Amino acid sequence: MPENDPLFDRLLAKYFLRNISVEDKETLFSRIMQSPADKDRYEKAAKLNALLHLSVFESHKQDDYRLLKEKIANPPDKQSGRNKTRRIPLFRRIATAVILVVLSSAGSVYLHDKYTHQEEQLRWIETSTPLGGQTRLLLPDGSVAWVNAKSELKYSSRFGTANRNLYLDGGAYFEVNKHKELPFSVRTGDMEVIATGTTFNICSYSEDNKSEVVLLEGGVDIIISDKRYSLVPDEKMIYDKTSASATIEQTDTQMVARWIKGKLSFYQASIPEIYRMLERHFNVRIQIDDDELKNEYFLGSINLGMNLSEILRCLDVDKKYKIEVRNDVIVIKRK
Repeated sequence: MPENDPLFDRLLAKYFLRNISVEDKETLFSRIMQSPADKDRYEKAAKLNALLHLSVFESHKQDDYRLLKEKIANPPDKQSGRNKTRRIPLFRRIATAVILVVLSSAGSVYLHDKYTHQEEQLRWIETSTPLGGQTRLLLPDGSVAWVNAKSELKYSSRFGTANRNLYLDGGAYFEVNKHKELPFSVRTGDMEVIATGTTFNICSYSEDNKSEVVLLEGGVDIIISDKRYSLVPDEKMIYDKTSASATIEQTDTQMVARWIKGKLSFYQASIPEIYRMLERHFNVRIQIDDDELKNEYFLGSINLGMNLSEILRCLDVDKKYKIEVRNDVIVIKRK
């Protein structure tokens, strides 16, 4: 992509100003998913958009998007930051919503093929959701997968005929069509989740220490190192990668499914866990400079239509923390 691309810049501006049409949004995310250069510019813009709302004062707003483009094209020199707190102007006209890509039909899902070098050359279909995004994917067997931010889902060209095997790194919500002869299998890390027809959610990012499987309807079997676990509706399995141990507990499954509708819900989640979710949605880094805060737990739901600053303020129930921005890292510390 050329360094200056007026069309892509206009689409980005419309998106962050929240006045983009459905057609333009599909054009924008088609380019993001097909072009590494466009994806990189989008992720920088999404990150800057989140940081803009963490300013401690309001500055002049004469040419919002011109400044936004300049910051994307010329990121600050990390060596010259000297660990000082930076104040970023707050441009109120920049959009406040986290990116929610809802592609409503199979033709709207942008995939790419990869080939193996085996005797029988298989076609692999992959979808990769960028930071801050969500993708609705209609699978060949009629099942539906919602792929969460910073997640990858892969399956072969034989999916729906010879097998129903998928490979996931990240988070996804599945509504599975029944097919007793072809069990629906999702492999992620050390786990394999098997179902015939059901609704369930998986959160299994390779960089996290824990993976979770939550069952909303039907039944699933989970295989980990030759051990098999079975879930019934309203149950959650948590797998601790460090200790290689698994636990099953009751949970509020309706909260789990809210992320596909633009809400971030959590049940007895620690602040570090919640901040990791926010990092993926807003493409930012959050650092906690207070040990007491790391041990706080929350139950609730956050509307991702709010900007990051509003969400962080909601989490600070007792108003005892302050937010700083250091070299593009959001730092939470005690007042």
